[in-house]
Amino acid sequence: MSFDLQALQAPITCILSAPGVDLTTISAKRVRKALIEDPQYATPGLTAEAMKERRIEVNQVISRVFETVSRAAANDELKRRREDDDEDEWDAGDEPVDASEDSGEAQVHTKAITPKKRKGKKTVEESDAELARKLSTQINSRSRRGPSNAAASSPKKAKRKPKKSAKTVDSGDEDDDDGGEVKKKKRGAAKGGFAKEYTLSDPLSTLVGVEKLSRPQVVKKLWEYIHGHELQNPSNKKEIICDDAFRAVFAVDKIDMFRMNKVLGQHLHEE
Repeated sequence: MSFDLQALQAPITCILSAPGVDLTTISAKRVRKALIEDPQYATPGLTAEAMKERRIEVNQVISRVFETVSRAAANDELKRRREDDDEDEWDAGDEPVDASEDSGEAQVHTKAITPKKRKGKKTVEESDAELARKLSTQINSRSRRGPSNAAASSPKKAKRKPKKSAKTVDSGDEDDDDGGEVKKKKRGAAKGGFAKEYTLSDPLSTLVGVEKLSRPQVVKKLWEYIHGHELQNPSNKKEIICDDAFRAVFAVDKIDMFRMNKVLGQHLHEE
């Protein structure tokens, strides 16, 4: 039994958007492992063997979702930088008037208004291109892995493991086995975005039937609801037709999967 590639877009979006995920070090291999090994992303027909057979197709889906997520992240970062720059763009002030009593003449010293030089900023397109290149390099590295690739994919040197850093798992496709051993990272993943539970807003709690869940579990519950109530647009599987319960959460009649995942954060509250 094969699996539906379209059904992987939502969990991949969730993985790449999860709190604590660094888009500059995330690899296609890490995403694939999460899809297979994390029960929250269980997809009909998706097994380690099926993933091996359709790895290239899955990588293409990961790449497309990555570009969408990284573009949104780059837009947010650019907006934040612009706001910071606008606050101190102008650094100017007037010195007080110095009136000389002896001469009877008032000498006014004013400081010339000089705008601060803006630091060079990358455009959204440049940021998107840079992030997309990083993921593309990881996905297509395969047999080209070596010390130079390892150095480019990780800002830190690995201790006693020259080809992999403590944070990044290489995405080489030919030598890696998705069903093999998953190496432990220095910082326990159990405390990261996958396991952290949030208190759900009232409308979201009503929709999924529980008050507390992790973000991946919420996404899984939403998709169970979508499939159970046949809310996907038959002509565009990426679009969800909202019923009353969905409309109470997302406040729209139709919503795409990426927008749904983004708005979802407004309904997840930390304790």
